[in-house]
Formats: sequence, structure tokens, C-alpha cells
Amino acid sequence: MFEEIFQNVPAVDLIRSLPRVCRYWYQLLTDRMFWFRKLKREGFKVSEITERRLAEEMDDGKVLRILQGITGGFLPFNSNLIRNPSGEDEFQHWRVKHGGNDLIVECPPVGSDSIPEEAGLPTQHCFVSSYVSCYRSQTIMLKGLGIEPWMLDILRPEIKVSEWVSARFDCHSKSQTSVELVTGTTGSTVHNMVWSSKHDGVILCRWYQMKMDIPYDTIPSSLTAIKFTNKSSDSQFWAGHYGAKTAGSSVILQL
Repeated sequence: MFEEIFQNVPAVDLIRSLPRVCRYWYQLLTDRMFWFRKLKREGFKVSEITERRLAEEMDDGKVLRILQGITGGFLPFNSNLIRNPSGEDEFQHWRVKHGGNDLIVECPPVGSDSIPEEAGLPTQHCFVSSYVSCYRSQTIMLKGLGIEPWMLDILRPEIKVSEWVSARFDCHSKSQTSVELVTGTTGSTVHNMVWSSKHDGVILCRWYQMKMDIPYDTIPSSLTAIKFTNKSSDSQFWAGHYGAKTAGSSVILQL
């Protein structure tokens, strides 16, 4: 009966307050099976492989910390780690290196189609580059998000990277997105996505999704940070803002 009641109590109260009431409540609320059920009750979906890894992990304390952190919203797995992904807040959270006539933000996109509904973006904001390469980068410090290397070793998440890109109807453009995986011991590795409006099948003014999945087996051990960088420009060296438009930058640690 207590367990069924607690399944309807906010996770933060189950973590911070209720275990202090009595020994029985403490034992119940530090049981990994209770938190597995709570995780599903809250609608947080994890793969069967992730669930099996957590079930097979021998360290109850580590499993409990992970399950409580995910259920309580303290660990941002399965959500976009990029802040201000389309420029709704101009260049806040981004480090920018301007080129040509500078990187700008448009809303709605000028000279191209509207960003499609399937992108799932709340606005029509997008970054727009110029005739010399424009750069924007954002570094995600995992420890600052509460994500420790040992958590990654247990969960072995896939890193899903995506971004939407388009060219104007009247000018070809190109875009490259790089993801650098930084460790505290072995340096870093870089993964790239490249798009050009000159590629076969690309239609000017339409939006396309660049995406890549980075399996955990290719991720260096002791991962501490993820650096996301976009480099875009036009391909015809026109003055103004005729370069690639980008929106919806996304980095997700997918369980």
C-alpha cells in the first residue's frame, strides 16, 4: 500500500524528505525495483539494453543514484543538451566567430521554406551565415550537468547529433557540424557531418536534417565534455547573408 501511494508522490520528495521519516520508509525508498517502477510511471523510456545494464549492475548505490537522478529530472539523459539551439535568444550560450558580413539570426527564414513541423522546433528562428565561414560553438561540461564518467560506463548511452539546414532559393551554400568528444586522459576524438546544397538530390530552399549516431563503443573512456561546432557559408561568395541557414542544433545522450 505504501509503495503504491509513493508511486504518485513527486520524485524530489521521495529522495529528500520521506526516507527520513522511519527505517521502513527508508528501506522502501532505497530499493532499486521501486525506482524502476517509478521511472516507468513517470513515462521516462529507456531501451531494454539500458534496463538490463542497470539490473545487472552490482553496486546498488550507483544504480539508485542514476534512477533517482533520471526520475527526479536531475540527470538530463534523453534530452537536448544544447542551449538556445536555433537562436531564439540571439547568440546567448554560443561562442561565435563571425565571417563576411557576420552570422545573424532570422525569424522567419528569408529566401527559403519555413522550417518543417517534423523538426519539432517551437519557433522559426535560424542562424544564417555569410560569404566567409561563420562559426558557432558550445561546450557541454558533463560534470556540471551531474553526469559522471562512471554513469556513462554503466549506461553506455548513444550520442545522437542532429541539425536542420537549408540554402536560399538563389544561392548555393554549405555547412559542417563537428562534435568533439573530450576526455580528461586520452585527449579527444572528432566526428563530422557535412552538407552542401550542391549534393545530388538537394533542392534549394528546402530544409534537410543532418544527423549522426555515435555508438558508445567509439566514445573515449572518461568522457568529460562534448564540444559542438557549426561552420557555414555560402558557396558563391556573395555579399550579405546568402549562406547556409541552420536550426535545431541537438546533442542527446540517448538511453
